Amino acid sequence: MPEVRSLTRLWRGKAKFASEPGAWARLRRWLQPFLCLYALGCATLALAVPAASAHAGTQLVRSMSFPDRPMRLIVPFPAGGVADAVARMLAERLSARLGVPMEVDNRPGAAGTTAGDVVAKASSDGHTLLFHQANMLIQPGLEPVPYDVVRDFTPVARVATTPLFLVIDARLPMRTPEQWMTAVKSSPGSYSYGYGQPGSPSHLYAEYAVHGIRNGVPLVTAKGEAAVVQEMLAGRVSACFCSFAAVQSHIKSGALRLVGVTGMARSPLAPLVPTLQESGLEGYAAASWFGVMAPAKTPRAIVARLAVELDGVMAEREVRARLQAAGLTPLRDSPEAFATAIRAESIQWQVILRDVAQARQEP
Repeated sequence: MPEVRSLTRLWRGKAKFASEPGAWARLRRWLQPFLCLYALGCATLALAVPAASAHAGTQLVRSMSFPDRPMRLIVPFPAGGVADAVARMLAERLSARLGVPMEVDNRPGAAGTTAGDVVAKASSDGHTLLFHQANMLIQPGLEPVPYDVVRDFTPVARVATTPLFLVIDARLPMRTPEQWMTAVKSSPGSYSYGYGQPGSPSHLYAEYAVHGIRNGVPLVTAKGEAAVVQEMLAGRVSACFCSFAAVQSHIKSGALRLVGVTGMARSPLAPLVPTLQESGLEGYAAASWFGVMAPAKTPRAIVARLAVELDGVMAEREVRARLQAAGLTPLRDSPEAFATAIRAESIQWQVILRDVAQARQEP
């Protein structure tokens, strides 16, 4: 094919193309299919770019005008109590920063599933948010729930962690996690764990702590964490996995003793207390937390705006002081870090649930 050979020489700069008779006509015939494809591509791009620009522009306008009406913070706890107080403090601060009212909508019931379902089905425009706790990662392993935590929510930020301490009756001689576990394994019937809410981290950790011990260790259910503490003070319960707020005054009085803490790091609430992990007890790394989530598919720009405002709230000295006074550890978080924690801790809780279930089936 002389045309191809000629064009090859031209591409290499070795042909006197313009001086060859009919060369331009041959070049046009050879390039015609490619020119048609090029023209079609340009036409498609001309249509696509305005559409993409319009979509991006819409997203930008939506984020710039967000919020454009009152917002709701759905809370799975009844009015009153630490969790509700934290939610109302956040709503008040966010309302001031966003420039619109934010209503706290208490939806207790079904172990938090009712509140979660409301937000999972809400419009993904950022005006309906969920304030929840780590229990929502546990509940799907206990019973069917109408949503998928990973698929149906967009993490915004955690605002506080609630480390659970292994607390024992101070009349007992043990002072370390190792001493406590050795005593329990050697005489399981002599000791007991208490918990206040079935399906909570404190309940699962109590079950997990005894799941490999023959003859079993009694587990005592009480009506809330405060009731568990009262049972311990009365000498009817030996230990619990409790929040610092619930036992703080009794630690100071010497009635109860902290021997370990769950999570990956020591708690600033009691920095001298070792983690159970560093004491050689595996399986206690999952944290207990409070955080804010939006419905799935909430635009990134809106999630980013909410995260920035929440970070600003958590940077306030008064907010941090109030959380610490309530026995919580303030946390400045990001959507990405929150999403990573949800994925990792969901796996950890499912492993605990599996091990506990297997232990129950053993003779």
